Amino acid sequence: MTWDELNALPVGQAERIELVKGKPVWVRTGPPEHRRFATRMRNALEVCARDSMRARSSECWQVDTETNVFLSHTKDDFLAPDFMVYRCPEEPWKPIFAETVLIVGEVLSPSNHIGQMLAKQARYAEAGISEYWEVLLDREGRRIDTILTYVLATPSDLPEGVTPLRPRQYAQVGEWSPKVDPEITLPYPFPISLSWTDLEY
Repeated sequence: MTWDELNALPVGQAERIELVKGKPVWVRTGPPEHRRFATRMRNALEVCARDSMRARSSECWQVDTETNVFLSHTKDDFLAPDFMVYRCPEEPWKPIFAETVLIVGEVLSPSNHIGQMLAKQARYAEAGISEYWEVLLDREGRRIDTILTYVLATPSDLPEGVTPLRPRQYAQVGEWSPKVDPEITLPYPFPISLSWTDLEY
């Protein structure tokens, strides 16, 4: 299926489909709690992005939820992360391509299938998106249990003659829990400081 064919479908159907190299994949709509946590993450990250832009006028960041990220310029391969940070497009209403995206994040509950999430993570890595976040909810889905952050890395120190199946992979660089850490802090792609209070249900 092409992007044009997808857009020809009724809006209610098209909004629930992602394309994997031209293959349509049905995406289940999450419960309100899922969207609420994605929105909390988006809002908290946007505050940090705006603070950074005020301090550095040369920067321009956008922070959104559930926005299509095209992994190829043919537009037949895309995902809609739960939240994302990307460079401001030069013009409004332009599609967002992977090379402009700095952070993609997914909100995960215990019901999420690990195989599907690993496949999605691999697609983000293959597209060259530099940072991937996972927001893990508790069993009841009422609060954030853990936030994991990953950055893109190239496998190294492999035996001679061994080639990695996926040359781009994510390496975990951070893990935060409200039981242990007073806040989430990261220096990149701009100074990030998130309080658990801002992320509460």
